[in-house]
Amino acid sequence: MHTLTFFLLFSLTTICSTQKTTIQTFKTPSVLDMTIQVVLSGDVQKSWLSGNNSQIVPTETQKNTCYAVATMNDFDCGEDYAIFLGTDLLTRHKHLSGAVINVDEAKWDRVVDLQGTPHNHAFTSPHQPITTTCQVSVQRDATSATGVSAEVSSGVKDLRLLKTTQSGFDGFIVDKYTNLQPTSPSSTRMFSTEMTASWTYTSKPIGGYSVAKSKIIQLLISKFAGPAPNGIFSKSLQETVYKMATTALKHYPTMHTIQLITPNIHFYRWDAESFGLKNPNIVFQSTKPDSTASGRIETVVTRRSITAKL
Repeated sequence: MHTLTFFLLFSLTTICSTQKTTIQTFKTPSVLDMTIQVVLSGDVQKSWLSGNNSQIVPTETQKNTCYAVATMNDFDCGEDYAIFLGTDLLTRHKHLSGAVINVDEAKWDRVVDLQGTPHNHAFTSPHQPITTTCQVSVQRDATSATGVSAEVSSGVKDLRLLKTTQSGFDGFIVDKYTNLQPTSPSSTRMFSTEMTASWTYTSKPIGGYSVAKSKIIQLLISKFAGPAPNGIFSKSLQETVYKMATTALKHYPTMHTIQLITPNIHFYRWDAESFGLKNPNIVFQSTKPDSTASGRIETVVTRRSITAKL
């Protein structure tokens, strides 16, 4: 396994019409900030059994292959890049049977000036930007014209989501060890998670992987929040996440399976009254899911025939 981080500039061609109906074409650089992980499999046992390294593709060679493939191919997302990379590795190294490639993309936004004009070469990114992901498994396939086939999944990880109201949780099992109070409806319950989502395709989506990934993330966020301005009441994290997953499946027929991992992040109303103060539900104490008892909800929805089921 080899992990490589690299920064790539690529050009997009923009066509714009003027009032004289002439067409101007110009190129502006965009950014793909990718971390690549490569796992190769195949006939490589000699190195383990006898110390014969004749079957090993060194990690330095894998690194240089990553850079070389990036310079020789046109792509605008990690999914297409990973297909190029896996195809190259299997085409040149016949003893390998497969390559699983994981790509994390850190988001960079183009600077826009005060007049709303996008900058040609200036970008911003927060210290912890939204990270989109993909995993591409390239395997040998005698039935394919290229000799290989690829299974593609895309996703996003650690996307922080928060609703300050319009959520509750009640009707759960109560036994002798239960001290959790029902909160439905409640103005004091905040609903928050750090969502990691991934989904697989049966074929390349219309518009390409990059466009689909952006739209699917927007769909998930929109369904989490509900229609503006007031949103929709959430009976539980489970209910909301299931609606998010089925919405994505409904809008993308080439999506086969979607997985959402959503740990509960609790915000507790701070007890100001014990200090003789008032807290009209505006100050809350946050907790980390790994430091307190909290649920880690994993939801997998798979398309079967026409109906998606949990």
